[in-house]
Amino acid sequence: MSTIDRHIWLRVIRSYALVMAVLLSVFSLMAFVTELDSIGRGTYVLGDAVLNVLLTMPSRMIELAPATALLGSIIGLGELASSHELIAMQVLGTSPLRIGWSVTVTGILLMLVVVGVQEWVAPSTDQLAYTRRIHAISNPEALHTKQGFWSRDGRQFIRVHQVLPGRILSDVEIYEFDDHDRLRLVTWAQRADPKDSQRWVLLNVVQQITEAEQVVTKRLASLPWAGALTPAQVELLVLPVEILSRSTLGQYIAFLKKTGQDAERLEIRLWQQITMPLSTLMMVLVAIPFVLGPLRTATAGKRILHGSLVGAVFHLSSLSVAHLGAILHLNAALTVLSPLAVLGGVTVWVYRRVR
Repeated sequence: MSTIDRHIWLRVIRSYALVMAVLLSVFSLMAFVTELDSIGRGTYVLGDAVLNVLLTMPSRMIELAPATALLGSIIGLGELASSHELIAMQVLGTSPLRIGWSVTVTGILLMLVVVGVQEWVAPSTDQLAYTRRIHAISNPEALHTKQGFWSRDGRQFIRVHQVLPGRILSDVEIYEFDDHDRLRLVTWAQRADPKDSQRWVLLNVVQQITEAEQVVTKRLASLPWAGALTPAQVELLVLPVEILSRSTLGQYIAFLKKTGQDAERLEIRLWQQITMPLSTLMMVLVAIPFVLGPLRTATAGKRILHGSLVGAVFHLSSLSVAHLGAILHLNAALTVLSPLAVLGGVTVWVYRRVR
């Protein structure tokens, strides 16, 4: 590692930290203002709102990573250009390609950080924040475990293995005890479809009733059921796909496809998560030719303005293409990768002009 490489790395990394601190502070403040509307609902208080904002910071950092990479690279290289250090480096024989590679290394480091936080940190903190918030505001009388959802209604204990799209319960077990805490009735159902906001219809039901030391088994095609775990409560307990890790979301998509259900929208979401680190690195590559070329002699404000415009156009175009792909049923990978490919082509063209 040369002195020039180390100097560029420190400048760019410092700019990353500065931009992330500013953007994270602004967007966290906006999130806190939004949370103020929920204070007073149920047991949700000011401390819960603050904790919710803190727990969702990792996912906010992931969302801001491409903008941080773009603006951080522009500011870091811009400082070197304003102080004529880039010119001095080139006079000493350092090519623009070498300068670009030094900045790219910092982008790769940032990309690796994004991958780690995205897969192992953000999903856990987001799910904890979501669960705490829902229980404080709505106070659903249900327990979410790795084995499914558990709920109690008097002397009835209900276990639901999985919740499918449309609030459909899969693999339902209902245990009912008598006044002496003895198991009186066990009901199994392959699934439960919501009939309205308060009632269900159990399908493919098997019941075992204990009567006079005997167990009687009944089989029913369907059975109306109004339990404590209502369809409205189930909606609150289901984790949104936005806070699932990539591996969990991939497993969920595989399950939907196996059961013949639509998973196109979730596939696009999965590919957006997969390409987020790549988008972060691409933003670094975009910044390099702009600062080494047309923005080399521009003011800092002009560089930041141009960088913000490029980032905003890319973000809006990515969202638009993703929605269009979902509507037209296009391939998820091609839909998400197409804006990145266009941006990469523009970057290469600009860099060739700089050279």
